[in-house]
Amino acid sequence: MINLEKIAIYKKFAGDIDGWTRMASATEKAILTGDDWRQIDSFVQDFGLVKAGLASARYAEKLHTRIAESVTDAETLAALKELGEQLA
Repeated sequence: MINLEKIAIYKKFAGDIDGWTRMASATEKAILTGDDWRQIDSFVQDFGLVKAGLASARYAEKLHTRIAESVTDAETLAALKELGEQLA
């Protein structure tokens, strides 16, 4: 599950997985796994498609459902959407 702590680590490295791999602390890597990173990255990329109008309404609905099922709470959902706005 994605939580605020994981999003904060992802933001710290601005979506740069190479930077995270090289420079993240052991604690950060224990909190945010590679699978978590890829999931957040996928959401951000998909959000960019929706934002740019390159995805159907159905795709956008499915994306919202996938994200809602993958976050711990409404605050995390809002943070992930904000991240998508910033990085997309």
